[in-house]
Amino acid sequence: MPDHTIFDERPESQNRAIKILERLGYQYIPRSQAEILRGRLSNVLFPDVLREFLHRQSFVYRGKRTPFSGRSIGKAIRDIDAPLVAGLMSASKTIYDLLVSGNSYEEELFDGGRQSFDLKFIDWEQPENNIWQVTDEFSVERPDGKYARPDIVLLVNGIPLVVIECKKSGVDVERGVAQNVRNWQPGYIPHLFKFSQIVMAMHPNIVKYGTCGTPSEYFSVWRERDYQWQQEKCRNVSPDGLVNEQDRAIVSLLSRERLLELIRYFTLYDQNVKKIARYQQFFGILAAMKRIKGEDGRNTGNGVIWHTQGSGKSLTMVMLVKKILSDPEIINPRFVLVNDRINLDKQLRDNFAKTQLNPVRAKTGKGLIDLLNDRGVTIITTLVHKFDTAAKRRIKIKDDNIFLLVDESHRSQYGQLHNMMIDVLPNAIKLGFTGTPLLKKDKFNTYKKFGPLIDSYPIDRAVEDGVIVPLVYEGRIIPQDVSGARIDDYLKYIIAPLSRERQEDMKRRWSRFLPLAQTRQRIDMVAFDIHEHFISYAKPKRLKAMVAASSRPAAIDLHYSIRKLGGVKTAVVISPENISEGEELTGESRKKIKDFFKEEVEPLFGNNHEEYADWAKSSFISAEEVDMLIVKDMLLTGFDAPVAAVLYVDKPMREHSLLQAIARVNRVCPGKDFGLIVDYWGIFGRLNTAMDMYSDEKSGMDGYEQADIENAILGAGDQKVKLENAHRELWAIFDEQDFDRNRSEGWQSALADGDLRKLFYERLSLFSRLLDLATGSYALYDAVGCGRMQKYKRDLLHFQKLRGAILLRYNEKVDFSRYEDGIRSLLNNFVLAEPGQIIVEPVSIHDSEGMKEQLEKLDSKAAKGDAIRTRMDRELETCRYDDPLLHKKFSEQLKETLEEYRASRNDHSYLCKMEKIADDFRRGYTSHHYPACIDNDSDAKAFYGSIQNIIAAAIKDVSPETDEAMGRLAVEVKKSIANRAKVDWRFNVAVQKDMTQALDDLIWDFLEEHGIELPVEKIDLILEGLMTTAVRRY
Repeated sequence: MPDHTIFDERPESQNRAIKILERLGYQYIPRSQAEILRGRLSNVLFPDVLREFLHRQSFVYRGKRTPFSGRSIGKAIRDIDAPLVAGLMSASKTIYDLLVSGNSYEEELFDGGRQSFDLKFIDWEQPENNIWQVTDEFSVERPDGKYARPDIVLLVNGIPLVVIECKKSGVDVERGVAQNVRNWQPGYIPHLFKFSQIVMAMHPNIVKYGTCGTPSEYFSVWRERDYQWQQEKCRNVSPDGLVNEQDRAIVSLLSRERLLELIRYFTLYDQNVKKIARYQQFFGILAAMKRIKGEDGRNTGNGVIWHTQGSGKSLTMVMLVKKILSDPEIINPRFVLVNDRINLDKQLRDNFAKTQLNPVRAKTGKGLIDLLNDRGVTIITTLVHKFDTAAKRRIKIKDDNIFLLVDESHRSQYGQLHNMMIDVLPNAIKLGFTGTPLLKKDKFNTYKKFGPLIDSYPIDRAVEDGVIVPLVYEGRIIPQDVSGARIDDYLKYIIAPLSRERQEDMKRRWSRFLPLAQTRQRIDMVAFDIHEHFISYAKPKRLKAMVAASSRPAAIDLHYSIRKLGGVKTAVVISPENISEGEELTGESRKKIKDFFKEEVEPLFGNNHEEYADWAKSSFISAEEVDMLIVKDMLLTGFDAPVAAVLYVDKPMREHSLLQAIARVNRVCPGKDFGLIVDYWGIFGRLNTAMDMYSDEKSGMDGYEQADIENAILGAGDQKVKLENAHRELWAIFDEQDFDRNRSEGWQSALADGDLRKLFYERLSLFSRLLDLATGSYALYDAVGCGRMQKYKRDLLHFQKLRGAILLRYNEKVDFSRYEDGIRSLLNNFVLAEPGQIIVEPVSIHDSEGMKEQLEKLDSKAAKGDAIRTRMDRELETCRYDDPLLHKKFSEQLKETLEEYRASRNDHSYLCKMEKIADDFRRGYTSHHYPACIDNDSDAKAFYGSIQNIIAAAIKDVSPETDEAMGRLAVEVKKSIANRAKVDWRFNVAVQKDMTQALDDLIWDFLEEHGIELPVEKIDLILEGLMTTAVRRY
């Protein structure tokens, strides 16, 4: 007979993971033994294990080897348990530094002196010297006395370095991610996560990883590039000869040598945020190290790394420097980080400084010469132009330990300036980094200058991995010589997606704005359109936007026009009039720029224009003062702001400058499914689908290899197909079902199955987000057609109301938080005449008033009965193993009542019985109390439940003496299991046989002593229940 339990979380994911980890060299520690090692559940270290590892170390003084004193070891154990007083990241950073570098402790010496010696918490050089352990069901006490219980914890030398949440294949792995993120919050168990270096969520088909503090949207998949190593390792550790995705991820991330490498070299703190390498950074750096050390057969140490923008290229540079500095074969390395723009040079310096690598910035050509000659300076950042001074003075630094790291190496570094760098640093190893693909005509030249390609991470793979979001193009070209009549036509076009009320409101706003726009018709029309699109599309999602203007005066004009419309806070980031940004300025234009700085910048920042730009950027990224940045060229390269969701383009751009600019909106951010490019200038000749881009001459995209820019930008045609498919798949859930489609109850009953509801939530979410994009994209709206869009809107309203009803009915909370604001705006602005309310928070069965309020919102007695039942189910699940009798009593009542209802379909009787069960549950009424001897012993209670259920059913009337005796039997069962639940017992047939025999003896002795007769099959049921409980608790 098929066994459904094979699909449960424990056997399908958790047990398999433990078996593989054991075969990778981890010692399995059962829960009961782990809790003894911890001392109490608020502790997360195994202090005796850590003490054992530390005691193995010694120091040499005057030729005599001496072990560390107990005083030093005790202090080391206290030091590694850093307090959380200054916050999780501060404690995490303190612990990480101790793990990586160890610490010095003062020892009293045999000659009466004192001296400090280094003590290591991890042996990085010889992994086999560490103590590797894995345990599961790791209950940790929270500040409020409750518990959180991660599924698997890996410990090295008694320190919990890896935390894993396991899910069965039918559950979204994102739930495991969300549990981890919740668990490191202050009210949960941050005292465990301050030690964690890798945090994982897994089920058999998907695994995601991050580190302590990683936002949920940044948890990543791992794609192993050393495929042969991975496959061989998987075959060796597979418990059944089969290999799934979970096995591959465990091998790739948690093999002992790999785990230590990831922690030591590929983890860093960036502005007090802990980050761990993604797979492309890890393998890109390993490939670079092979190139540098001459191990890849290319006969050069030079080369180019192309990792698409938004995938962490700057941090890849930081990690590479960190890796080179730690390599014992590379003696006294020095680094020169080169860029060709002032703002990027400053940004590169800041990126390194944020990770405690302390670079020095060369501000002048002479300053660069001085820094190059000062061998005490390890990391220098400079503009490429600064090499001009050194080259003219015929300076040559012939050291071969200098690494020349050139950012955006496809640009000005190619020509004469590149030659100057090489003249000054002839023996330096040259590593070029680029975030954009190379033009076909430039590839040969780039590789000739910098060396062969080392590693690539193209755009389509980054989108597939979820590292960046896809970009969607929206063409709204407004001609330069636009007339009043054309503007009226354009207004009709842009209000088409809106609801009738919003259309009338837009016309009124435009009529008030029109008198202001007579003298600068085009610029004000662009400003009006940007304002209205931003207000309806981006702002409701709490996202922001950038505007690329054709000139500095145009940027200022847009700023003032958008500001007049109200509701959008803009900031202009441009250079003063005395600095060139590439355009020709008239006297009037210079005055406009000068007046802008005088009126808007100098009152607060004086002449410190850099401080103003920093304020504008930080306010845009993480504060409320700026919704929209307006620029000409500044910030269109190198500026990283995940909250930027729309780039409004009103200037010509081509090739690299175009790809770099549009990448400003490709970063991942909650609520952001796409980066939207809104083009008022006409940067593409025609772009309806991604295929059009590959041959587009106007934008210069035809100059790239198609594979290098695959799906870099999607057009309206691409999104139309996605929207149609999402709509069709949403309806497909109901197509084959027979129900009353004219009543809300019929639609709700069609989603009675939990798996079907999950599918409905997922498909509705996708459809809502794509429709949201369509209503904010006039080209997509036009491509879909007005009639079809009206149907989509009606369907959205229908299904959103259905979602609200079933969330309430079945007591579910689906995480739509990333999209709620956008969907509400979509309903309010484009679909509904009245405000849309779509959030339902689950209410506990114990909250009588809250329950009453929610039940009043349901329109049928059956729905109200279901609402009570589903809340009861959820509440009972929390006490399944702590109070098995209560769980059994009420579960049976719920099951019987539901079966009666399905047979009779009497809605009134169903609701009345559910209300009675809920009242009994609130009062804790079970008609049974536990024996006094186990009243405070949750393990014994669980075993007692398995015994009492069978015996009470057999002898009907259980005396108080017999009941108390069953309590004592449960205590003996607990002792017997605890004594045998040693390492690996769940997978050890001999141990299980011994345990079963011991329990069998206890049961038979009890039955004989109390004169109770039970058939063998009932005794087997008791045994089965006891063993199942033992597996779950030990």
